[in-house]
Amino acid sequence: MRTLEWDEDKDALRLIDQTSLPRAYKLIECKRVDELIAAIKSLKVRGAPALGAAGAFGVVLACTTEITKESVKQEVTKLKIARPTA
Repeated sequence: MRTLEWDEDKDALRLIDQTSLPRAYKLIECKRVDELIAAIKSLKVRGAPALGAAGAFGVVLACTTEITKESVKQEVTKLKIARPTA
C-alpha cells in the first residue's frame, strides 16, 4: 500500500491515517474535497511530498464532484489554505 493512492473503481483517494501509526494501520477514503481537507488539517496526511500529492489528488476530486469551472476553482482555493503550518 502506498501512503496514498487513487481508487479508480470508487473515484476516491485512499490514504494511510498517519495519526494511527505505528499502533494501527488505518485507511481513510476521501470522495470529496472537504473530506480531504479534514484529513490534512487533522494531520492524517503528513510530510511535504504526501501533502503535495494529496493536493493534486484533491484537484482531481474537485473535478469529479463539481459541476462548474468556478466551483472547481473554489474547491482548489480551499485546498490551498488547508495545509497546516510546517
